[in-house]
Amino acid sequence: MSILIACGPTKLTISRANLKPNGLAANPVLATDSTTIQDWEEKVRPQLQEDLERQVFGFLPDASSTQILDKTTITENAYGGQASIEEYTLTATAEFNGTSATTRPFKLVVVIPNDTTTPVPVIMLQSFCPNHNTVQHPGVSKPVGNGFSCDGDGFMSKVMNYVFGRYIATPPTEMILEHGYALAAMYPSEFVADRSERGLADLLALSKGHEDGETRWGAIAAWGWGFSRAIDVLEQDERFNKDGFVTYGHSRYGKSALVAAAFDTRVGAVISHQSGTGGASLNKYKKGESVGEITKTFPHWFSQTYANYAGREQDMTTDQHALLALIAPRPIFLGNARRDVWSDPNGAFRAAQGANTAYNIYNKQGLTQAKLNNYNPAADIAFWIRPGTHGVVKEDWPAFLEFMDAHYKEIK
Repeated sequence: MSILIACGPTKLTISRANLKPNGLAANPVLATDSTTIQDWEEKVRPQLQEDLERQVFGFLPDASSTQILDKTTITENAYGGQASIEEYTLTATAEFNGTSATTRPFKLVVVIPNDTTTPVPVIMLQSFCPNHNTVQHPGVSKPVGNGFSCDGDGFMSKVMNYVFGRYIATPPTEMILEHGYALAAMYPSEFVADRSERGLADLLALSKGHEDGETRWGAIAAWGWGFSRAIDVLEQDERFNKDGFVTYGHSRYGKSALVAAAFDTRVGAVISHQSGTGGASLNKYKKGESVGEITKTFPHWFSQTYANYAGREQDMTTDQHALLALIAPRPIFLGNARRDVWSDPNGAFRAAQGANTAYNIYNKQGLTQAKLNNYNPAADIAFWIRPGTHGVVKEDWPAFLEFMDAHYKEIK
């Protein structure tokens, strides 16, 4: 028995994910143990990237740039004096085959701890809701006409919080600050709308130089590219740890968080929560949401080629473990829930197993746990699973921050 939740790409079921790996691990991304770091970075990685672009996400731009139109300090005394809030107005330019196009202006809101004396890591967050819902301060700008509202006690706000948890729109910012991290929030619909017709129009407008409609990029790739445009801005600021640009996202934005890291080595770590099909979970021998279901419901998320593989996933010459492998040797957090079978936790675990060979090249272990519930926050690939369903609930952020602390704080 399943219940379809109309406001999200998920189904709630009475079934639960098996805590033991259920099925074969993905084939290792490397056929030999003799691959050197140089061979991996110069030969293997580019081929894996091209395979994923061609068969899943569509091609990312040949060149990109980011323009700062405005920067405003909203307050220097937020969260009881713990932090400052700054807001950037940006545009980004994408180039395909010599043809450039620029996004609509969009905002980046940054919350920075006041009591730090050394550069801090920054958790870069993409959200379903506009920035003023993520960073709840009256000075944060509200977008116009680029998505639904999550404001106050409105119907959508109540549905979002009831179904998907208390932190689906607004993270526990004070908790993040107490751990010593900054937060940078963006609302991806400001530059590529999360609506099928408008989103496809935005993508076409940004990639006119890419003539192959079958492999034109989808919104997941474009949103991942958006994380990189945020790094363009943040890496200029000496207050931020240059190894500490961490992409975070839940569900669809868990997918874009992984894409950003796979294609931009400036990403220092990833927190990808319940990313599912087209994210961390395998396309082949999978449970939960199928390639056909996700591309029919969200035709703007991926390339048309990915949709063409619906029902014949075995013909694909790549799979999502390659996406994880491209992030090696950097840390990955993969969040899951027992009853979120729609997102296929077992498929994500088997993908992580298949990515281990890439981590081994760098003398890293990758995934160390034998079962889905043996969470090790210090692992190169940390796999977290909790009771419950699809969403961001009170148990999740302490786990995210435990992972952050394990990789960004000295062991005392």
